[in-house]
Amino acid sequence: MSYEAQRHLECHPEYRPESHPRGERTERHYQGNPQKNSPSLGATLAFLGMNGMLALLHGSQGCSTFIRLQLSRHFKEPIPLNSTAMTEENLVFGGWEQLQKGITQAVEKFHPEIVGVMSSGLSETMGEDMAAALRTWRRDRPELAGVPVVTVSTPDYIGSMQEGYRLAVTALLASLRPKEPEKGTGTERVETESPASELVQLKLNEPTPEIRDQGCRKSEIRGQSKCTFRSEPGNQSECTLTSAFSRKTALVPDVILLPGCHLTPADVEELKETVSLFGLQPLVLPDLSTSLDGHLESEPSAVVQGGTTLSHLKRLPQAVAVFSFGLSLVQPGDYLRDTYGVPHYPIPSLTGLEATDRFLLALASFSGQPVPEPLLRQRSRLLDTMADYHDRLAGLRVALALESDLLYSLSLALAETGAEISLALAATPEGRKNFPATIPFRVGDLEDLEDLDNLGELAHPATPGKSFNLIIANSNGRQAAKILQCPHLRAGLPVFDRAGYPQKLWTGYRGSQNFLFDVLNTMSG
Repeated sequence: MSYEAQRHLECHPEYRPESHPRGERTERHYQGNPQKNSPSLGATLAFLGMNGMLALLHGSQGCSTFIRLQLSRHFKEPIPLNSTAMTEENLVFGGWEQLQKGITQAVEKFHPEIVGVMSSGLSETMGEDMAAALRTWRRDRPELAGVPVVTVSTPDYIGSMQEGYRLAVTALLASLRPKEPEKGTGTERVETESPASELVQLKLNEPTPEIRDQGCRKSEIRGQSKCTFRSEPGNQSECTLTSAFSRKTALVPDVILLPGCHLTPADVEELKETVSLFGLQPLVLPDLSTSLDGHLESEPSAVVQGGTTLSHLKRLPQAVAVFSFGLSLVQPGDYLRDTYGVPHYPIPSLTGLEATDRFLLALASFSGQPVPEPLLRQRSRLLDTMADYHDRLAGLRVALALESDLLYSLSLALAETGAEISLALAATPEGRKNFPATIPFRVGDLEDLEDLDNLGELAHPATPGKSFNLIIANSNGRQAAKILQCPHLRAGLPVFDRAGYPQKLWTGYRGSQNFLFDVLNTMSG
C-alpha cells in the first residue's frame, strides 16, 4: 500500500489499527498538529502594543520570519520585528556581540522610543545572558543611554504564547520600578512622572456583588428599556472616586487596563469605550486597538505605529486602580499592586452575561456612577437573544481547543446558555485549577480532537460515537473538523482562512451577543 493510500485510510473516522481497538487509547509521543504558539510570538504581540517600540528577537532569522508570517497572516498587517540573525558561529562562541550589534544598529538607524528584546529557543539553549550583555553595551555606548531597553526571557520550549505575552507585559511594568535593577536583571528603569497629590485607596478586593435576575418573562424583557441590577444588601462598596478627586477639577482619574493576548483589537477598543462611559481615563498596556486594528499606514515602519505611548507608560504608577483581563494577566496586576500600591481587580472573563455583569458592577461601584443606559440596553438585547435561541444553544455539545484564557472565557459563556462542554483542550496546563470541575479540561494538540472523538471517550448517550457537534479552534483545527465532518468556528490565533477576525468583538454584552450569533450561524452552515 502506498504512503498516500495508508495516510488516507488512517484519516478515516472509522479506521482502527488492530493494536488500537475502539475504546482504548495509546499515548502519542509527538505533537501531530500543535495548537500552541511560541512564547517569543506572545512577547512580540505584547511589544506590538507599545508606540515607538522596536521589537528585536535574539535568535536566528528563521525564527523571526516565522513569527512575522504567523502574525501577518492573522492580522493582515506588516509586522515590525527585527532579528539579531544568530548563526552557527554565534551558537558556539556566544551571541553577546551579535546582540549588542543588533541593538546599536536598531537604535542608530530607526531611532525608536523604546527597544524590546526577547530571547528564542536558540539563545536560551546556549545559555545567553542578555542582562550581562546589555550592561556591557551600556558601558561601551554611553551616548545611547537615553533609549530604554526591556529584555524578556522567552524560550520556545517552555510555555506558550500566553506565557510569553505575560512575561513581556511584566517586563514593561518592571521598567517603571523606582529602584535600580538588581544584578542579573536586564530590564532598565523608565523615569516616572511626579506622583499625584492625592490618591484614593479603593476597596476593590471586596467580593463583587452578585446579580440575581428575577426570572422575568421574555415579554417583560422586551417591554423594558433597561434592566435592574439587584445585589445582596450590604455588599455594595462604599468607596468612590469623589472622595479623592474634587468635582471642581477637570482631572479624570487614570485606570490601568491589562488586556490578555486572547482579546482582539476590537475587544480592547470596546473595553476602553466602556471604561470611559464611567468617567474614567483608561490607560491600556499593551494597546493593540491603535496599532493592529487594520488602519491604513502610508508606509511600513520598523517601529510600532500606535499603541501605548511612553508618556502613558510613565503614568501607570499614579493610577487609581488596575484591572487585568484573563487568568494569565493576574501576575502583572499583582506586580503593580505590590510595587506601587495600585489596587488590583482581576477579571478572568469578559464574555457572557454573568462575566460582563460582574465587570460593570465593579466599575459602577468603583466610580460611584450608575451603569450607563446604552450598556443596559445592550444587556437587554443579550437576554433577548438567549431567550430566542435557548432551544438551540442548550442542545450544543462543544469541543474547544484554545489558549487557556480564551478557553476559559468561551467555555463559561457557552455553559451559562446550557451548552455542554464536551472537551476543553488547552495548549498548556496554566489555568487548570481555575476551570470548574464540570468542564473536562485537558492539555494536548489539535490531533487530540480526532483521537478523542474516534475513540468515543466523550460520546454522548443520545448519539453514540459522536461526542461533540461543534469545534471552536484556530484555523489549524480545520483538518480535524474536516475529518470529523464537524462545524468549525474559528477563534484564537492564527485565524488566516476567515476575513476580519482581528475586528471581531466577543466581549461585553454586545460582543457576547455577537459570539452567540457566530456559534448559531456556524452550526447552520
